[in-house]
Amino acid sequence: MDKLLAWSVAQQSGDKEAIEKIGKPDEKVLSQLFGGPDEPTLMKQSIDIVNDPTVELKDKEIALENFEMLIENLDNANNIENMKLWSSIVKLLDGETPDSLRILAVSIISIAVQNNDKAQDDFLKYDGFERLLAIYPDASFTLKLKVLFAISSLIRNNLNSFKFFNKLNGWEILKAPEDVDSKQKDKLNIRLLSVISSIISNTKEFKPEIEPKLNEFKVISFIIDNLSSNINCSEKSLQNLNQLINLNYKFDDDELSQLTSSIKQIQHLKEDYPTEFKAIESITK
Repeated sequence: MDKLLAWSVAQQSGDKEAIEKIGKPDEKVLSQLFGGPDEPTLMKQSIDIVNDPTVELKDKEIALENFEMLIENLDNANNIENMKLWSSIVKLLDGETPDSLRILAVSIISIAVQNNDKAQDDFLKYDGFERLLAIYPDASFTLKLKVLFAISSLIRNNLNSFKFFNKLNGWEILKAPEDVDSKQKDKLNIRLLSVISSIISNTKEFKPEIEPKLNEFKVISFIIDNLSSNINCSEKSLQNLNQLINLNYKFDDDELSQLTSSIKQIQHLKEDYPTEFKAIESITK
């Protein structure tokens, strides 16, 4: 309360130095004092707006944008399950939902589960993973990127999510669409390389489950092809190759030949990625 009083006095006097020193009062305390809704209540209100058939699309978009900002907080992200809101979010992935809402829903999923094993496991209680994979093939380009980010966030360092991905043959999304221009292709490839990195992060499943699929879907050739692409793709490809080498992936002769040729084209990056280059040189020399 003393801090709140000091902050109020500083605000009225316009003393910027004092305001900076005191800092902003706790928002939860302000809500309790002045009767504003707490963040879980705001989350529920946002979803209620989205579920209301009488509300206009623009207002639903604003509600989801507000929800998205709220769940950047880890506690709020975990409250999605505690408040039984996941089903409403997953339902937004349905085909009849306007694309703008589906994009926001997938973005919410990505943010909530990123580096959050509780939210990752909570999400698996619903059929959201199946719906993400189902909407991907016919999705708009923007939605495609969002779906790839969501899947990457779901399966990174999470065996339960990876097992869902594997069981549902999520590997099919690694087949890059042909009907995209060069600029879109670069953006898509970066996301695909991130998905691959997330897959590889589940090291306990690498030899029995992941390595055979990497061969089946020609994932290694895709990684190597992107070594000499734009700088972001080059970086992701180098990181993926380093992961694979550390996991003792057995490159075949064709892959080693392709890698030897491609790495020569990006020698100018060697100083920036010494660890990755050292690892690659250890298997190509």
